Amino acid sequence: MKPIGSNRSFSILSALIIFISSALLAIWSLTNTIALRNALLAIGTLLALWLVRQYSKQGQAQSTSSTGFVFGRYAPIALSFGMLIWVVIHYLFFSSEPGQQFQELTSTWVRVLEAILIGSATGLVLRDYPRRAQFLWFGILCGFIYLLVHYLEMFFQTGKAFMPNYYFSSPFGNKINTVLMGGLFISAICGSSAGSLIYNRPHYSWLIYVYWLLGVLAILFSFTTVIDTRNGVGVGIILIASWALYIGISKLRQQIRSGKLDWKIGLATLVPAILIVIFVQQHLSINRGWAHFVDDITVAVKIDEVPHWQDVKKYGYPNTATGEPVYPNNYERAAWATAGIQSLSKNPLGYGMLEHSLGKVIRQSYPEAMIRSSHSAWIDLGLAFGIPGLILTLGALLSTIVLALKSNSANRLVVIWIAADLLLTFTIAEVSSKHTIEILFFCIALLNTMLLEQESTNS
Repeated sequence: MKPIGSNRSFSILSALIIFISSALLAIWSLTNTIALRNALLAIGTLLALWLVRQYSKQGQAQSTSSTGFVFGRYAPIALSFGMLIWVVIHYLFFSSEPGQQFQELTSTWVRVLEAILIGSATGLVLRDYPRRAQFLWFGILCGFIYLLVHYLEMFFQTGKAFMPNYYFSSPFGNKINTVLMGGLFISAICGSSAGSLIYNRPHYSWLIYVYWLLGVLAILFSFTTVIDTRNGVGVGIILIASWALYIGISKLRQQIRSGKLDWKIGLATLVPAILIVIFVQQHLSINRGWAHFVDDITVAVKIDEVPHWQDVKKYGYPNTATGEPVYPNNYERAAWATAGIQSLSKNPLGYGMLEHSLGKVIRQSYPEAMIRSSHSAWIDLGLAFGIPGLILTLGALLSTIVLALKSNSANRLVVIWIAADLLLTFTIAEVSSKHTIEILFFCIALLNTMLLEQESTNS
């Protein structure tokens, strides 16, 4: 059978879906882009449906797999569609605010469906052409280039390198959008470079490595100075440290087997360690939130004994055991997360809304509570759609890692790093509504189809 990629029109349309996905990743978290996002999602969905149909035709002609095996290969996408079905069921039978839930159902969840379709089609193309994934990651970097240009304009206007409240007026609109997209870029580069350095799959020229290094440096600078986000610094450190550890151990094993030791490998893994130290030092110089982090958390988890978290404007902030005032951000996040977990245990089916479900549910136990979010997407998602919704979504993401561990795909390390980044980011950040949930399901579908068995020998 003639390879699907040999069709000229198919080649053009597969390049177009890559462009659309790249453009979406560039603007998805930027403010004032909803109209453009909707247009790209609509066009991308139509294109994705055609591409998926073409791939499925070839897959049916070549497939000899059993139904169970096929389901296993598509488990992340199947669980994602299961989540969409559960959202509809929840609206029909368990809704607490039907009007607002219907509005979310016909807006955010429709876009989630479009994102799944586009991610699936894009992943199928990247399965056959792994190098083209760099266009996707460049799309993310374009968003940060725009951020840095905007930041420089503000710097020349104010003369200040560090502006504490700049993130409100930045193109991302808040800190967490920066963390989400920056983490995706860094994790994608960690996976891409690890696959290339260890397995030479796929092979990249030195120019790509320069692009990767400059991109990671730009994002780390954004995390530490431009936006000043501890979440971003923490995520970046974990991703880069895990990359350095993996590269170091893998290269050492290869050298031991070959009987040749090369000091250059140690130097290569030392570079990211030095970069981490530099950026952490820069971050600590302007952010005091790490000073007594453990003491703050110890106080915060005592939500019944220390009720300040319910309304800090009324009660103020408590002191630590040493008598020092808690760092507000540390205390609030930990206390709200604790309250969210407690509320989830009392509302296992969820409230039904992605936004502010905690604020609705928490007042059943704490009438004075003024909080809206637990600052953990997994907790907020559980409060919105209960244990079933949490199992379906977490199961979809975790299953991409399981498939990657069993796969021999050139994309397997990219999938593992991106999935790990999403797990981490959605644990520590309030990214469970609107465009962030669209990005999550786009990535799940993308990672799933990137791992499928390759139908073409091209790369």
